[in-house]
Amino acid sequence: MKFIVLAACILGMAISAPLQIFEEFDIHYAPPQAAQVIPAGVPLDNLEVLLPVDAQRHPLGGPVHGFIKHEIPNPNGIGTREVFYPFGFNLPNPAAADPAAPVAPAAPAAPAAPAAPVALADPAIPVEPLNPVVVAPPPRGKDDEDEDD
Repeated sequence: MKFIVLAACILGMAISAPLQIFEEFDIHYAPPQAAQVIPAGVPLDNLEVLLPVDAQRHPLGGPVHGFIKHEIPNPNGIGTREVFYPFGFNLPNPAAADPAAPVAPAAPAAPAAPAAPVALADPAIPVEPLNPVVVAPPPRGKDDEDEDD
């Protein structure tokens, strides 16, 4: 039983290992394909390029793909946020997809007619309640709070 659990753990680790390893390089070493996704107006010291590397940490040849890493400083000055822009993955452009037909806004519903106020026949005659109000006398006897057993 222990052998099966150990084998399952080792197999799970082997399957979940990343297929490619990415290494960070300075933006000056970015391939020409990355130039189209570099954000405009961003200082180059906030940008890095992530490229796939082999086991010896050398960049892979062939079609180039990777990420541009943009570090955005937090407003409080502590730490940064990272935004990754992919390039070379042949991702479909979401803007090029057929836009859905715009839906016409629904016409606003007609406002509900206010209920007509009930007019009293003679406002000088007082209206008596349907159920008469009965005042109950205060309870007499011992209080339950005084008895602590």
